[in-house]
Amino acid sequence: MTPIPRRATATLRTTLHATLRGALFATLAAGAAPAEDPPRPAHGLHLPASFTGTLPCADCAGIAHQLDLFPGQGFHLRRDWMGRDAPLAQTDRGRWHLDPATGALVLADIPDGPIRWQVTGPDSLRLLAQDGSPILSDLPYDLTADAGVDPVPVAGAMTGAFTYLADAALFEDCRTGLRVPVAMEGDYLTLERAYLDARAEPAAPVLVTVQGDIALRPPMEGPDRPILRVDRLHGLWPDETCDRNRAQAELVNTYWRLDRLGDTPVAPVPDATEPHMVLLPPAQGGGIRVAATAGCNRMMGGVEAGATSVAFSQMAMTMMACPPPLDTLERDFADTLERSRGWQVAGQTLILTDEFDAVTALFRAVYLP
Repeated sequence: MTPIPRRATATLRTTLHATLRGALFATLAAGAAPAEDPPRPAHGLHLPASFTGTLPCADCAGIAHQLDLFPGQGFHLRRDWMGRDAPLAQTDRGRWHLDPATGALVLADIPDGPIRWQVTGPDSLRLLAQDGSPILSDLPYDLTADAGVDPVPVAGAMTGAFTYLADAALFEDCRTGLRVPVAMEGDYLTLERAYLDARAEPAAPVLVTVQGDIALRPPMEGPDRPILRVDRLHGLWPDETCDRNRAQAELVNTYWRLDRLGDTPVAPVPDATEPHMVLLPPAQGGGIRVAATAGCNRMMGGVEAGATSVAFSQMAMTMMACPPPLDTLERDFADTLERSRGWQVAGQTLILTDEFDAVTALFRAVYLP
């Protein structure tokens, strides 16, 4: 048998690597794959790609990382703290950017961020210190890209642009820019019907907030690809775009206008203050406080908020007599806050849930001049 020349072997390996990556992220790149590798952009990375590795940990066996980077500057990041008695894993998503001064790749849109990476090759990254300086250590602080790694599944509330035309549905996640097909299962039909009623013209995008997950799923044909499954439609915002919803509103210190109690829309009452709440940051060693109104009396109380949990306590209210429908709305609003146990923010939408994960209230962020 005639041996294959070394140069041909390298070319075959490069072609196979590109083919596998192209199949895995087929929905993330526009158009057909070019016959030759395109010129690499300024960051020097082959994208899209999944970077994996186990990094050192001060109080565990290691932190397993998987970082998916997409060409549109979106990312998914999963971290697993290994060897702990209580398992700990965290999944984040957002947008990355390059620091123009240092060339570092920065993940800023995460709770414990920013996280900075040095690009050490077209398929490799190395963690930098929090201030952006190199970590001088022989310990492994590197992630490498491996063709064929499944993208990190992400789940929860998401706000994005939904479009539907000719039996094809697409969702563009405002937070990452990732554009994926939508599976026609779960609560999909509710989403499609609401979209058809709200769209301005055929195939026009409509901003929606859904509960669901993006994971590898089999399409009608071809290899598995990232697809969104919708578990629940929270709301549609036909007059908005992703521009306002790329950033996550903060739970605390945001004016949250009440949009819905349970499944019932909250209509504005003429000549009354709109129903809303603001969670105030701690002051002088105290905890978070809430100030709210349904349009008549003022409600105040304490708030205990965790990563996804919330509890409103010691609620007090001024005692003015309120005319209908404000009297009923006020009682329902106060009862809703006391029953709420969980929270999620998706773009500019705040979702409160009870102990059974049923939605108790929906709010929208409002920014006053």
